[in-house]
Amino acid sequence: MNCRSVNTVSAVLFGIAAALAGAFLSSPARATDGLAVGACVTVRGQPSPGRIIALSRGGYVVQAEGKAPSEAMNWATMDVDPGPCPAAPNAAQLAQPHACFASDSDGLGATALEQSFRGAVRQTIERPAAPGADGAVTVSFQSFKIGAARRWTAADSFNFSADQSKPVYPLRVKFTSCTDYRAAIELRQQESNYDCFTTPTGATACQMSGSSGGMMQPTTQRIPK
Repeated sequence: MNCRSVNTVSAVLFGIAAALAGAFLSSPARATDGLAVGACVTVRGQPSPGRIIALSRGGYVVQAEGKAPSEAMNWATMDVDPGPCPAAPNAAQLAQPHACFASDSDGLGATALEQSFRGAVRQTIERPAAPGADGAVTVSFQSFKIGAARRWTAADSFNFSADQSKPVYPLRVKFTSCTDYRAAIELRQQESNYDCFTTPTGATACQMSGSSGGMMQPTTQRIPK
């Protein structure tokens, strides 16, 4: 065999080797090539399946099971594999609220005193969103118990400024607050003690006080819109 034949054989062998190497290197990428919007996929390292809702440069935008479209994330092509479809929402999920409720009317109080205290407590929880931002908070009361009035004490001066000639009322309130975010709402249920009093200017005010036994533990639930 002359030198020209040796060089020709070497070139052929090199070409075959390069082609095989290219095939092995590109095979993982080809496993997900051609996936279209709407395809059911699994993202490597993620616990639940999802669905492609958009194509991106070098990847896919995947909406995971139980997430809103606004919570979809962009993943590289190599991290996305064809997989099972996400489960359809069940009856309980479909029954969940997907928008925050309006705050309770203070007029739901049984007496003028309760209505006044409801308004004061509501103002400690409720807030509008900052301009251009999300995060508005509304509140609904599940129970609103007013305890027996007591006299102001010197210890109260460490906690709030009040008209010392007016009584202080202890409250136990169970309520749900709703925070309105762009992609989800967040429901928080809790039970709290409050002290309600008259300020030196004559206004009614309520302030959260210490916890006591037998109160429910707060719970938080985030629900995609």
